[in-house]
Amino acid sequence: MVTKGTLTEGESLLANPDPSYILSVAESYPCSSTNSQDGHTIGVCIIDVSTSKFIIGQFQDDPERHVLCSILSEIRPVEIIKPAKMLSAETERALKNNTRDPLINGLLPSTEFWDAEKTIHAIEQYYSSSDNLTASRNTVGVQNNVGCLPDLLSELIEAGDRVYALSALGGSLFYLKQVLLDDKLLPCAEFEPLTCSGLINNMRKHMILDAAALENLEILENATGGLSGTLYEQLNHCVTGFGKRMLKRWIVRPLYDCKAIQQRQGAIAIFKGVGHECAMQFRKDLCRLPDMERLLAHLFSRCGENGRSKSVVLYEDTAKRLLKQFTAALRGCQQMFQACSSIRVLTGTEGSSLLNDLLSPGKGLPDVSSILDYFRDAFDWSEADHNGRIIPLEGCDPEYDATSCAIEEIESSLQEYLKEQRKLLKDSSVKYVNVGKDTYLIEVSESLRGSVPNDYELQSTKKGVCRYWTPEVKQLISELSKVATDKESILKGILQKLIHLFIEHHSKWRQLVSVAAEIDVLVSLSIAGDYFEGPTCCPTIRELCGPDDTPTFHARNLGHPIIRSDSLGKGSFVPNNINMGGPGNASFIVLTGPNMGGKSTLLRQVCLTIILAQIGADVPAENLELSLVDRIFVRMGARDHIMAGKSTFLVELMETASVLSSATKNSLVALDELGRGTSTSDGQAIAASVLDYLVQRVQCLGLFSTHYHKLAVEHEDDKVSLCHMACQVGTGEGGLEEVTFLYRLTAGSCPKSYGVNVARLAGIPASVLQRANEKSIDFEASYGKRCCATKDKAICTQEDNFTTIKDLFRVVKAGNHQGDQATSLSRIREVQMRARAQAMEA
Repeated sequence: MVTKGTLTEGESLLANPDPSYILSVAESYPCSSTNSQDGHTIGVCIIDVSTSKFIIGQFQDDPERHVLCSILSEIRPVEIIKPAKMLSAETERALKNNTRDPLINGLLPSTEFWDAEKTIHAIEQYYSSSDNLTASRNTVGVQNNVGCLPDLLSELIEAGDRVYALSALGGSLFYLKQVLLDDKLLPCAEFEPLTCSGLINNMRKHMILDAAALENLEILENATGGLSGTLYEQLNHCVTGFGKRMLKRWIVRPLYDCKAIQQRQGAIAIFKGVGHECAMQFRKDLCRLPDMERLLAHLFSRCGENGRSKSVVLYEDTAKRLLKQFTAALRGCQQMFQACSSIRVLTGTEGSSLLNDLLSPGKGLPDVSSILDYFRDAFDWSEADHNGRIIPLEGCDPEYDATSCAIEEIESSLQEYLKEQRKLLKDSSVKYVNVGKDTYLIEVSESLRGSVPNDYELQSTKKGVCRYWTPEVKQLISELSKVATDKESILKGILQKLIHLFIEHHSKWRQLVSVAAEIDVLVSLSIAGDYFEGPTCCPTIRELCGPDDTPTFHARNLGHPIIRSDSLGKGSFVPNNINMGGPGNASFIVLTGPNMGGKSTLLRQVCLTIILAQIGADVPAENLELSLVDRIFVRMGARDHIMAGKSTFLVELMETASVLSSATKNSLVALDELGRGTSTSDGQAIAASVLDYLVQRVQCLGLFSTHYHKLAVEHEDDKVSLCHMACQVGTGEGGLEEVTFLYRLTAGSCPKSYGVNVARLAGIPASVLQRANEKSIDFEASYGKRCCATKDKAICTQEDNFTTIKDLFRVVKAGNHQGDQATSLSRIREVQMRARAQAMEA
């Protein structure tokens, strides 16, 4: 049985470089009697069958399963393996709402979805054979009665507390065994730790992008599941499938290390400058390459069943197909090595520390020249492709060389014997002929028939000639036949033998692919900057020096990372200066402006720019200086989760709760129209409380777009900058306002949102527009009187705001943890009432 997740070869893999992941999930058994907020322990095993890659990890997750949702949004698994009826309702809901109709495989707990103990026993059996090729890489030096295990598996076992990660691995191993892939994948499998567990474990190697950020910013895919308008599409100029996959990994895990970022910046600058010609030649050399990572993984699977496939006799068609894959792999490895080696001329260039590490033997680029020389000397690759079989050259295979020598000796003996018979019969015309299956028949003229010795055995006659065998000839033919049979047997097994010799160096071939992929991505990022509209720059990134140091983001003439220079007319996108944090600048921007004025675009623009900066790429700006951002929080749009029983407002509050519980001083928060899912008074009170909490308590960078204009007026202090997207307002037909959007970030608050103008653009009838305009004027007049009457009163104290937001956070988390949506909504309503009362007191 073959599924989308278990496909190892075929046209679909050639056409689409995206991995088709299988996800196995295990978790600590849910206990309904507890209301603990500590969350559950979840273990996952992610498998890419096409590359024999296993990603294994375990993490603590909150009741909303934010970590799991982030993993699902990143990998979009096509198959899910889980223990039947053993996952919590929250985990099941996350799997359902954050995937795209994957194939679900429910396994029986323990017997099929193995626990940690059974999994350990199984992997020890898999790796107990001394023939196992994984022992050549990722192995520990400790030997026991079960042989060597890959490093990651040894660490999981020795840790003692990774039982759910091991159980998830056990479920995937059982499934792979059912589809006959376990023995093919495991011997040369590549095991990696799950970096996404850093969401909870506070690892600081990468910036964190959760599910909300990945989806709202359209990092990998747009709202319809396509690529148009995504950051990945903008940056993807890779020429190899394995480079494209690495680029995706870089984008979803930007760096959180200034030194590593600067090293990438240096390499990209070299490829844009003095190394441009080398970069273009590198792309030219690899552009026709097959997907080497998948091709090599398919060949590595030939060592399956602990090497027993060495003795397998292949059918002719299968052998020819395998031979073509083998020679393609050899040529591909040779091209990659030559292309990467050609970049070495740049290693002495200033800023080339990353290239030095990538291309230095022992550090990055493996020295495979001697291995490739061996295979070049072993057989003629072109002739093998043409003939459909390998004829080894001298020195390649001692057994083959020995049989070839034996055949030459026997044939030489036959020729010597023929000379003797010519002398004996005194006729130089005596010769050997082959008739059908009879070979080396001594052909004598019929006139000499009476002169032949008695030991001549007549085999056949023809007009004018007689054909004989002698005991000596028959002995030599027998020896020749035996040796020829041995030679043919060796030829049939030579392909398997050479492939296994090739596979013994699988760690070096994988490392070669990794180096080529990284150079491909660096070159791709160097090219991507040429497609930005307007000027580009290499951003200056710094780390915060201490508790009193403030995060900063300063951009001059910042463009949009998704806008290509060829997608609009030149100069169509309006760049902006954006300053947050640092001396003389507020850390938070409250952004108002007309509908369709560009507020949401500005928020995405800043978020995407920071991601670009921290993957090491150039950004579309004249200048950019920023401090490292550890996580980007994005709350955009209005949507509900009907199937999960969540209203638009509850979804909004739950996403906000995640921001408030996890944001740090180094985070960036982008909130777009928070509070729109409820009434104006409730929404404004909640928005004010959230804003105060982030500004006063968290003290991170942030952008807060809103149509609550009163909210903007109330936050005029040195920690909040009031800005709006500028526009020009004129009078149009019927006295209606006509708004011209300027898309320029301007200091100060916008007095209104000009919603009637958007209604006009949408084609609302003129009579309705006129009536809406009159009502708008009436409402504004009434609102203005209330503001004048209460302008000296505070809406609520900061402590009131903090209490409100704490209650909202507690209610959303507790209500969702208990699974009682009705109770949760009722308690939220109570908090709303108090927030509304505070607002009315003003």
